Parts: sequence; structure tokens; C-alpha cells
Amino acid sequence: MPDIMFFEDEEETLRLPHQVEITDVYVRPLPDGRRILVQITLTPFIEPPSLDVTILRPDGIVERTLSVIGTPDRTSTLTMHLSQLEHADEYTARVDLLHEGVVLQAREVRFRVPNADTAY
Repeated sequence: MPDIMFFEDEEETLRLPHQVEITDVYVRPLPDGRRILVQITLTPFIEPPSLDVTILRPDGIVERTLSVIGTPDRTSTLTMHLSQLEHADEYTARVDLLHEGVVLQAREVRFRVPNADTAY
């Protein structure tokens, strides 16, 4: 009996929670210098995974955190705000892929924030 394939690409096969992976993390500062977009792409999944996103200053201090519980989409685009008081030039975005409170995978991306526009 031949194997039945529901997806043309084996990479598109739905995965169990412990098999899900982060495939891409893209960070884009917005022109105002106070907001950033964080785009996270995951492998296909059977059960919606959760994500924790943390923005860290160069000294390791947490600037912002965001939790996504049971993301329904493979690609999530999140907007996060940076502090208006203490602005750094470089930050690190850390994305933790979670299942039942356990970190399955972590990805970090460093990014620079250009000088903010005067209008907000």
C-alpha cells in the first residue's frame, strides 16, 4: 500500500508540541525609534504553542516582555514599545518557544534602533 502524503513538502507536516521549532525571527525598528516589530515564524503545529518575547538592553536588563498564549498562526507579528526614558542604540530580542511552561527552543536576535524621529 503506498504512503499517503497530505503535504507536498515534508517540512509542511504538522508537528507534535515537542517537535515544533522557531524557523525565523525578524526584528524591525519603526521610524519613531520607540516601537519595534518582532516577526516569528514557526514550523507547522498540531497544538498551538506559546511564546515569550523579551527585549533586553545591552547591559542585560529587561526592557519589555510579551507572552503569547496558544498562538493560532505559524507567523506572528508583534509590536513592542521601548522605554522613552532610557533609550539604547542596540537591543536583543529573545524569543522562547514554550509548551506547558517548558522552554523548547530559544532564539536571540540583536538589533539597532536608529535615532527616533521627533514626531511620535
